[in-house]
Amino acid sequence: MDATADERSGPRIGERPDAAGYEGRAGVMPAPAEFGDRVARGTVAGIAAGLVFLVANMLWATKSDLPAVAPLVDISTIFNFDDVAHPTTENMFIGLVTHLTLSATFGVAFALLVPLLRDVRMLTLGAVAFGVGLYIVNFQILGRTAFPWFQEGPDQVFEVFAHAGFGLLLLPFFVSRRFTAMPGRAN
Repeated sequence: MDATADERSGPRIGERPDAAGYEGRAGVMPAPAEFGDRVARGTVAGIAAGLVFLVANMLWATKSDLPAVAPLVDISTIFNFDDVAHPTTENMFIGLVTHLTLSATFGVAFALLVPLLRDVRMLTLGAVAFGVGLYIVNFQILGRTAFPWFQEGPDQVFEVFAHAGFGLLLLPFFVSRRFTAMPGRAN
């Protein structure tokens, strides 16, 4: 198909015409991300942010005269439903897998909320609120009811800031018109 026929056919599926672009031709604005795109982006964002979050927790543990693997052992109590963390190699591995799975899940949850946040300012505030919300649910609600070790083990003030940081670390994966646009709505 030649360029003239291509222009007559209009925008392709999944594309919306935008203002005139380079050389006077109509530019193309990407369509809003589909559900699968959001899930994939959220999974990657959650794992990446979760790894940085885990390293921050490991650094904090060493500053608190604990072994660097203490956060992994603490997290293993979620999977094992233990009242006390037991520092074994198996529990370190269980903690890592549990942490990465939860991080990916939280990243997907945030990805599904992103269309509700219309600009970078709202996205940033939403990311911080999402991280603090995770802290409240994980430590203050679930920690007080199902996982008492999470009230005794980790430093609570640090965890508030670490969880807010987790939310902020998700931002670079969603700062784009494609991910903040809602299906059927022009930005």
